[in-house]
Amino acid sequence: MGEAAEKLKPLLAALSPDERTEIADYLRSLDVGEDEDLTEEEWENALVEELNRRMADAAAGKTTAIPHEEVMRRMKEKYG
Repeated sequence: MGEAAEKLKPLLAALSPDERTEIADYLRSLDVGEDEDLTEEEWENALVEELNRRMADAAAGKTTAIPHEEVMRRMKEKYG
């Protein structure tokens, strides 16, 4: 994460849940792309398709699972 983003973290943490939602919506609006025009049903279908692909990769041994504890340790290490 860049220096500017690190400086924003404490400011963002101080916002109310509603304010954080507004910021998140704003940031998402900056990412212009094809996903922007998807309906809720299309999003859901895309999510199911991605989950099925990941489960198939795991079942085929194409990926390695990481234990929950390890994921949480890495997240705390990276994001505090």
